[in-house]
Amino acid sequence: MGSETEGNEIISDGGIGRRKFLGFGVAAVGGAVLAACGSGTSSSTTTAAAAAGTTTSGAPARQTGPIVIAGPQDNSGTTTILINQWNNANPDTPVTFQTIPPVTNDVYNQYVTALAGGASTPDILTMDVTYPGTFAEAGWVTPLDQYASAAFQSAFIPTALNIGKYKGKLYAIPQSIDVGQLYYRTDLLTKYNETVPTTYAELVRISQKIQTAERATNPNFWGYVWEGAQIEAIVDEFCEYTWGYGGEISSGSKVTLNTPAGNKSLQFLYDTVYTTKISPPGTSTMKPNDALVLMQNGNALFMRNWTYAYTLANSPTQSKVPGKVNNAPLPGLTNGSGHGCTGGWMYSINAKSARPEAAWRVIQYLTSQAQQIQLTSGAGLLSARKDVQTDTQLVLKSPNLKNLPTILASAKARPSIQNYPAVSATLQAPLNSVMANQSSVSAGLAAMQAAVASAVVA
Repeated sequence: MGSETEGNEIISDGGIGRRKFLGFGVAAVGGAVLAACGSGTSSSTTTAAAAAGTTTSGAPARQTGPIVIAGPQDNSGTTTILINQWNNANPDTPVTFQTIPPVTNDVYNQYVTALAGGASTPDILTMDVTYPGTFAEAGWVTPLDQYASAAFQSAFIPTALNIGKYKGKLYAIPQSIDVGQLYYRTDLLTKYNETVPTTYAELVRISQKIQTAERATNPNFWGYVWEGAQIEAIVDEFCEYTWGYGGEISSGSKVTLNTPAGNKSLQFLYDTVYTTKISPPGTSTMKPNDALVLMQNGNALFMRNWTYAYTLANSPTQSKVPGKVNNAPLPGLTNGSGHGCTGGWMYSINAKSARPEAAWRVIQYLTSQAQQIQLTSGAGLLSARKDVQTDTQLVLKSPNLKNLPTILASAKARPSIQNYPAVSATLQAPLNSVMANQSSVSAGLAAMQAAVASAVVA
């Protein structure tokens, strides 16, 4: 929300960081502070049951505190505005916002810890699009079919809504959709008489040309910045370049990585740092927000990032190059062969929540047309609602929306398998090892294929 990422990564400079999910508190937004996830212990059975959201008989306990929603830090402040609006209109059902960590890997692990332990809060989980199948299979989230009418569901783009379905039931509602894309400095392309690259060869040539010229006055300037840290984003990028070279990642539950296209993909990413040298030496530690900061400071020509980056890269108060950054589809081997990886965030209800009906009303509010327009306009995220994407006034206020239909038209999804988070986790270390120059491309691919073989299930 105002941050990313990542199918992606959640990007922020503030918030809770890596503190344990079971131990951090809730940031009050128009409501009282509530301890998260039943932290703390008691010798009293009644007290322990209340902390877990149940009575001693196992029935849901009556709660008088606020509805707790966990979500990414929103640097734009839009989430705070939306929740304050709800609280002003619904004083009897206050909502507080609980910040989750800045990387989706950490979010997943901490959600798993809390939910497997039977935590009754947060009531509403903002989750990566890769989570619903795993959480539904475990019984940690509530089926939403009983709440979401056909009319409600029809407001969303079907492909986005379907991500929240598992075994025929709906478990998550889109908060926003996302896609990997290429950002570029419009003023520098004009200055050097170049156009937006559509192929890998053009990306390298233009990056090297302008990087060399700009370093005459700015030694910190780079042609292409992207995320090579050991996080979900590096898997997304490997997928994007593999697709761009004409390859595929999966067929059904089978994931195949050690292919000619996979080899070319990883080799290209390696070369950006060590051969063509258009990317910083520290790329192996770079996360989406790190790449964004380089662009905001005027130190990058091209950047691979998520939808949230457009607003912040062009912010008059947060960027040194406001109004000079635009977005386009990622390049490929040939013109038109590039593919961005889809992502986004979804709302689900904790299966242990004592007030699922109230939680659903909050989700309805946050995903309504008016609030989604606010979220898109204020936080730079892309709504999955059809009536928001086509809102004329919104498109005028959010220039990045003009290019997103084209970017989304060629986008592709990560492997649709039940245990995707576990599969991705096995790939991040060998991918990052190559980018840190600690293993060769061929060794990295072999390690990835061996690791994923034991993680994939039908």
